[in-house]
Amino acid sequence: MHCHLFIPDFFSTEGEDSGDRLVAAETLFAKGRRRRLSASSPEAWLFERFAVPKQRDWPVAPYTLLADGGAPERDFWLRADPVHLRLGRDTLTFADSAAFEVSRAEAEALVETLNRHFGDAMLFYPVQPARWYVRLRETPDMHTTPPSAAREGLIEGNLPSGPDAMRFHALMNEAQMLLHEHPVNAEREARGEPALNSVWFWGGGVIDAARNRPFSAVFGDDPLARGLALAAGIPARALPKHAGVMLAAAAHEGVALVVLDPPRSATGHSRERRAALEHDWFGPLLAALQSGRIGMLTLSLLGADSLLEIETVRSDLRYFWRLKRPLANYLGTST
Repeated sequence: MHCHLFIPDFFSTEGEDSGDRLVAAETLFAKGRRRRLSASSPEAWLFERFAVPKQRDWPVAPYTLLADGGAPERDFWLRADPVHLRLGRDTLTFADSAAFEVSRAEAEALVETLNRHFGDAMLFYPVQPARWYVRLRETPDMHTTPPSAAREGLIEGNLPSGPDAMRFHALMNEAQMLLHEHPVNAEREARGEPALNSVWFWGGGVIDAARNRPFSAVFGDDPLARGLALAAGIPARALPKHAGVMLAAAAHEGVALVVLDPPRSATGHSRERRAALEHDWFGPLLAALQSGRIGMLTLSLLGADSLLEIETVRSDLRYFWRLKRPLANYLGTST
């Protein structure tokens, strides 16, 4: 069995001098065969693995809709997620649902107001509380930016662009006026929570027929990974608590993809997340490699500037001259 771990933004917190040493991770990094590739977004990495071509955008919406239990069919879908706009002294920024919680009742109340205003011209579907969708009759000629790429960034430069973009800028402005004084947001602000005062259009496209089945199973809670697996007829399973559960559930042959949540420092628990990755994943998988339970372990680790891929087989572990180094040493462009 070949296990493949994909961790977006893995190196976003590794520059911190926490004093912790991740022994198993350092062993895998040192002993394996490393290659440094150009930076890629998490969405691009997943679509490329499944050989799904880019449309105007990477077509995130129809695949996450499939993972959420919807039926994208051959319609054009666009994500229209709730966001919180923040006005600074000279800038306008936004935060998406990675920075706040939204309940089912709140989502439905806000969307009811939007649908009452926009009508059949643009119906919003709050399939998940933090993942809203719109279905369009015609494919708009525009490009959008995923919230993960613009998170905590300026609105300027990240809004939709292209011939049809101004229409969606206007729709966002209308949505902001509708949501600004909504009772749901008044209640959220009274509780000290950020108002859901706009929507973010992104990830539009039409679902494509599966062209590649690169994995025998996909483990993870990421809706795009799950949707791509379902579209390709690959078993999509929830992320287990640790590698032992994954190994027990996976077949003894094939390639199992595990999509792990990134250890974001923004959560305030980066050290705990790194320690959890070491205890729950790197340690058990190193042991499984040593015992022969798995034949190969591949790590695909996204950073801000590059993608580091590490492939390790059992025989690599015998190379004693490949000395372990702290993970922060792998932050640069060389390996």
